[in-house]
Amino acid sequence: MSTSAVEVSDEKLKAMWDKRLTEIFCDICIKEILKGNRPGTHFIRDEWLKIMTNFEKEMGKGFSQRQLKNRWDTLKKEWKAWKKLKGEDTGLGWNPIKRTVDASDEWWESRLQVVPEAKKFRTSGIDPEFEGKLDQMFMGIVATGDEYS
Repeated sequence: MSTSAVEVSDEKLKAMWDKRLTEIFCDICIKEILKGNRPGTHFIRDEWLKIMTNFEKEMGKGFSQRQLKNRWDTLKKEWKAWKKLKGEDTGLGWNPIKRTVDASDEWWESRLQVVPEAKKFRTSGIDPEFEGKLDQMFMGIVATGDEYS
């Protein structure tokens, strides 16, 4: 899927995110977090400016702070739902063909009763490598209602 950033001056247009852009965004955020540039649960304005600058340098196109923050918020929401879906279950496999948790229909029906917002993950989950990046971004700052907060 091809993607493009929208004009920074037009805040009303939606940015289109593909896997590559999302991973680059996550890598830039993780670098800032590891440098200690996220003083609490979120970035402050100066840090968002650094992220914007680094993202534009890396991609050759600029996204606005609002577009980057919206992506952060979406990823955080998806990560939280994914963690709640998996819960404390151990032994869950990863199905690389379906690109999601390898579990029985009964497991899915049971878990989706508890976490209905995770329905989309039945057909396309968060792969383990990407989950590791999201863990670095959100672990310890997001309450998920279980051990992952």
